Amino acid sequence: MTRRFGALALCVLAACGGADKKGGTTPKAGAGSGSDSQSMANTPDPSGAGVPTTGGGAAGVGNTAAGGGSAATPTTVQPEIAGPPIVPPNLDTDPAQAKSQVDQHLGVAKQALAMQTPDADGALREAKAALAIDASNVDAAAMVAFAYYHKHLYDTSELVLDDVFKREAAKKNANIYYVYGLVYDHTNRPEQAVKAYQKAVELDPNLASAQVDVGVHQLQNKQYAEAQTTFELVTQKFNRTDAVTLTSLGSAYRGHAGDFAAGDSNRDQLIQRAESAYKKALSANPSFGPAYYDLGLLYLDADPFPGVSDPLARLNAAKGFFDQYKNMPNADLKLYEQRTKDVTKLIKSATKKQAKKPA
Repeated sequence: MTRRFGALALCVLAACGGADKKGGTTPKAGAGSGSDSQSMANTPDPSGAGVPTTGGGAAGVGNTAAGGGSAATPTTVQPEIAGPPIVPPNLDTDPAQAKSQVDQHLGVAKQALAMQTPDADGALREAKAALAIDASNVDAAAMVAFAYYHKHLYDTSELVLDDVFKREAAKKNANIYYVYGLVYDHTNRPEQAVKAYQKAVELDPNLASAQVDVGVHQLQNKQYAEAQTTFELVTQKFNRTDAVTLTSLGSAYRGHAGDFAAGDSNRDQLIQRAESAYKKALSANPSFGPAYYDLGLLYLDADPFPGVSDPLARLNAAKGFFDQYKNMPNADLKLYEQRTKDVTKLIKSATKKQAKKPA
């Protein structure tokens, strides 16, 4: 018993790093009972790391006798009960519903730009709402560019077009080319504008606005026969009978009449059609100045005028139309003064000629 106690004391001293020479803090061998030393050796590690093991270290230290302490109770794993499969909700918008919503927004945008004073901000808002539903919709992107065009932000409009044109679908979209043409026209690139309008018409022959702009460039390029065909199509097939379109049709007739010699029935017929178109334009909008001005030019230049045998009557009619033009909104007064000088000079000349004729 004494030998065992001595061995145990040595183990305790070794665990404490050897005997302390100062003394006073470490109990001396035999100062306490063996049961106290055993109790201290069996104090569990608060961290749970000191789990008793068999073998190794001081034999039997920390082991409990058979039946002593408490053994861990095995945990029984309950089998999982399979429930119904979890199906995530389908958050994708129905394609037909999405298309309907996009078309609705684009319809509102078109109406906003078709107003007498276009609502560019409203159109832009609706076009962006359409893109929020379908970001790949090329018509919605074209409408965004069209709205920026109406806001006179031509660079921004072109940037939008350039970006969407990277998609293959945009290269087959008439609206994209049409807005390109408008931007080119307002940034002094007429040749590119014509090509863009022509491509728009090629892709969609029913795009009346593009047809009108093709005709405008035909008039500017003195392609009067081609312009006549274009504006007859626009007025008859698409029922575009506004003052601007009808005046353009009249100018096509007037220009084409100059391709025939005086006395040719084709010339006389075209002059009469021109007069009729201009007067229809004034019926559509009595304040449309260009129709008065072009009527003045028609009577000034068409000598002889079908159905008017008296040159002085023809020239006075021309002067009367120029005077009406002067009183219209946005009339170009310098242009009016120049034409008035021309017609006044011719009236004086015609008056002298008539005075020299024998009674």
